[in-house]
This record gives sequence, structure tokens and C-alpha cells, in this order.
Amino acid sequence: MKQQALFNLPEFMFSHFNRVDFGGDLFEQWPVGIRFDIGINNISRASQLFNFVFSSAQDCILVSQDWVQDGSLAESFNPLFKTPGIFRAEPAQLQSVEVSPFDETPYQLTWSRLSSLDFDAAQMFQGIANREQHGIPKISSGVYVIDPHARVIMHMYDDRGLDVIAAKIDTLRQIFENFGGWVLNNQRHKIEFRFKPTPHHLPEKNN
Repeated sequence: MKQQALFNLPEFMFSHFNRVDFGGDLFEQWPVGIRFDIGINNISRASQLFNFVFSSAQDCILVSQDWVQDGSLAESFNPLFKTPGIFRAEPAQLQSVEVSPFDETPYQLTWSRLSSLDFDAAQMFQGIANREQHGIPKISSGVYVIDPHARVIMHMYDDRGLDVIAAKIDTLRQIFENFGGWVLNNQRHKIEFRFKPTPHHLPEKNN
């Protein structure tokens, strides 16, 4: 696997998504985003969204959020970077940082800069969906995919849904126009309002 340059994840988040905590709800934390309805029978939607957002990305940052597991979980669940069948080859460079949020469970973030071709996104999303369902592999990690150039973050939180947030609304406009039918219904009004055109001036009244 081609060795990629290191990536300063904390600095990137502070510079472009300074109110976003990996331990929380991306869609509710950030004003520029879309929440998509996935569902266990429509996991392929996640792959289609990924391919649309990241197909032209120069590279992407794959982030694994992991908490301390007990022995029973360790037998059936795998951290992202140790899950069989996800990576074409073992990532050459892994970076990590320990995070200790106030009044929350500490966790570790581990990430690598990769090409979107270096891992099997469909298998990864299936592993996330399997966390609450039957089937293997089961990925225990919170998984985030970042396009550092477009400043987009994608997070499938479980088999029910997937969030995409961006630094600027125009970055997400095309994905909304192409996949708006998959927007989660109970958030549809809020999301459609975000993409409603804002007139530069009010229309003149007729005399």
C-alpha cells in the first residue's frame, strides 16, 4: 500500500468543525448536514452515498472511535482496523489520540489517510449494520470517513441511518438533489429548509 502523508485530525476538526465531538450526534451538532434513512434491508444505500461523495476524492481519512471492551464483546466484535475483509492491505500508518470528555466515557481515536480504493466500503458498512443485527463481521467502532479537501464527514451510526456534514452548504447540495428521496422523514422539513434557496433580494411589488 502506498504510504500517505500523516494527517493532523485534531487540528482539522478544530479549524473546520470546531463544535463537533466524535462522541456525539453529527447531524444535531452541526448546522450543515443531511441525515439519510438506511435500514437493514437497504445497506447498499450507504455504499452508493459513499461512492458519490468520495469517488473523486484525492484521499480520505478513515477514523475509528473505540472504547474499552469487556471480554464478551471482544469475542464477537472487532475494532475497524482489525476487522477481516475490510482492507485490501493493512494500513501502513495509523495515528491515534486518547480523548477524555467531561462526564463521558473516554475513548481512543485511530485514523489513517487512505485512497477510497484501499478498503471495501460496502463490507465496512455491512459490518457497522451487523453491530445491532445478526451477521458477521461486527464492527464495534464508531466509523467516520473524511474528505479533508472538500471538508466533508460521513458517519453511519448504525443500521438505521447515516449522517453527512460539510463545512459549506454548497458542498452537499448535489448529494441532496440526487439522494433527497432517502432523507430521514422525521428530519425532512429541517433538511429541506437548509437547502431552500436564499434570495439576494425581495421581489418588487407590482403597483
